[in-house]
Amino acid sequence: MAIIHELSPHLADLIAAGEVVERPSSVAKELVENAIDAGSTRITVELENGGISYLRIADNGCGMSAEDAPVAFRRHATSKLRTEEDLMAIGTLGFRGEALAAIASVTRIDLFTRQKGAIAGLHLHLEAGELQTQEEAGCPEGTTIVVRDLFYNTPARMKFLKKDFTEAGYILSVVQHAALSHPEIAFSLIRDGKQVFSTDGKGKLIAPVFAVFGKELTADMLEVPLTERNGMQVHGYIVKPHAGRPNRSMQHFFVNGRYVKSRLMQAALEEAYRNAMITGKYPSGAVFLDLPLAAVDVNVHPAKIEVKFSQEKPVFEAVYIACKNALHAGDNIPQLTHRERKAAPAPAPQENEQAAEQQRFAVRVETDASPARKVNAPKLEDFLLAVPSREEEIHANVLAAASPSVFDADVPPPHPAAPVMPAQNTVCGKGSEPARGTGRAAAEPPVLEPLDSGIRVIGECFQTYIIAEDKEGLILIDKHAAHERILFNKLRAEIDMPQQQLLVPVIVELTGEQAGAVQSQIEEVRKVGFAIEPFGENSFAVRSAPAYLDSGDIQSVISELSEKLLSSRAVVPDRLDELIHTVACKAAIKAGRTTSLTELQDLCRRVMYDENVRSCPHGRPTTVRLTKYEMDKLFKRVNQ
Repeated sequence: MAIIHELSPHLADLIAAGEVVERPSSVAKELVENAIDAGSTRITVELENGGISYLRIADNGCGMSAEDAPVAFRRHATSKLRTEEDLMAIGTLGFRGEALAAIASVTRIDLFTRQKGAIAGLHLHLEAGELQTQEEAGCPEGTTIVVRDLFYNTPARMKFLKKDFTEAGYILSVVQHAALSHPEIAFSLIRDGKQVFSTDGKGKLIAPVFAVFGKELTADMLEVPLTERNGMQVHGYIVKPHAGRPNRSMQHFFVNGRYVKSRLMQAALEEAYRNAMITGKYPSGAVFLDLPLAAVDVNVHPAKIEVKFSQEKPVFEAVYIACKNALHAGDNIPQLTHRERKAAPAPAPQENEQAAEQQRFAVRVETDASPARKVNAPKLEDFLLAVPSREEEIHANVLAAASPSVFDADVPPPHPAAPVMPAQNTVCGKGSEPARGTGRAAAEPPVLEPLDSGIRVIGECFQTYIIAEDKEGLILIDKHAAHERILFNKLRAEIDMPQQQLLVPVIVELTGEQAGAVQSQIEEVRKVGFAIEPFGENSFAVRSAPAYLDSGDIQSVISELSEKLLSSRAVVPDRLDELIHTVACKAAIKAGRTTSLTELQDLCRRVMYDENVRSCPHGRPTTVRLTKYEMDKLFKRVNQ
């Protein structure tokens, strides 16, 4: 008796359906792609119960004739391929001719279609792939497909489906991807009788971007202008570095109008954010790549969601350069906004009136770059600046003349430095009362004159943040993060790292593993400015160090460098960046250190004139802005 036998057509269809139809969203994806290929300008998706019991896709495309419609449900029947040469340049979303046959084999389908100009349309009804009804029908131009009872004849597949709301979310993603890739088509998604997503179809990409990403994230986005490189075109929208997310769920990539999952494009996008986005956060956006059809193979995945490029390096370069240029040209300073706390219920008579008053006037300030969190209402003392007296400033200037400033790192400002003007203005009035507990008149803290860019340094708060103002509002600068980025950029640009000779070599003790890592990659340690050599077992003698580094930090820096060398799998240039980053972090001015106003102005000038100092190498923002309008809203000076 024969052991090998040919499967029945019905069983073969069920197996094929398992590759194409995984869940309701798979059905929606195939049918929406067919609607796009039909030249539609309006597509409506309606579903009930997560698309399991009811799913309708209606379009106003070209429609099908009475001869073509029944053939469309046969396996490997398609209008998009004719010869094997066509496989080398696939320009449509669908091409295999498997989807309708696979969907029909596990559902009950009603098809209504009418070609443009035709007097009557056509209605087909199929169950388990078998044609039950074919008749003329009155219907609008285009095609409407109603899919009912998914997996009704394969109940074992039902147990792998998730809750209705989750399955509906997958269908929403399908519609969103289609809307992003085709802004010229108006999409509408109706779930359980309620419209949950729509686009206008006017052809402007910002409209579906706004609909998919939402108001807040879109406000933090930069446009990637059309960039041509290596015979390819890249455009789209990506977020500013401070708006990173904890996962990659909002990364969308498109190749020739097709949504794909591409590790290559993902790596290029994230590489553009290197040293600009905080570790553990990921960029979001929609990146579109257009290239010759022959340069990409889309026939490598059953769901056509993965592609293979004939040459990966040019693709990586095109995406990376387009995104990097957009980040460099955009305004990457996050803005502070405020929202009032929702009105609390009316307090009971016995409640404390003072507590109710505080609750009513409490405000919450949050940044667009981080999740909203409640803070206590600010106190007046929190905004007072610790500004040195005139005598203290003179003393500090004398000391500064005798020793190099922390900012004297030979970092040339990218803009001609403005002369430092003597302080004339004061924060307190001339009639200020004597300072409490001092026994002498309160000093009049100086305020620096405006820089040549119209920015005026006011002072610092918490010995950490520089406070400045311009015509748009207040600017807050993180001293340590800004100085760290300045040193990092300087060290990266150096061909020969500036060093300081040590009078007495510093002996660094390491663990066995750390010593082995340093010994095996000692040339890389020397490249970042250390003259280092073995000195006994697990010890190294450091005879010179980077010029910006304090000798007391050498032990900790070498120890930290050894850990990075031990754990890093990056290529050599990236690993060198990590080592330079460690040196810059240790050498930068520390938060909590009092800084003279002259140094504050110098650092503010460097930050505001250099677009490459918008974030520290960790990715944290160096500068945030509180606009005058937002301050006016805080003080109820404008209508909201």
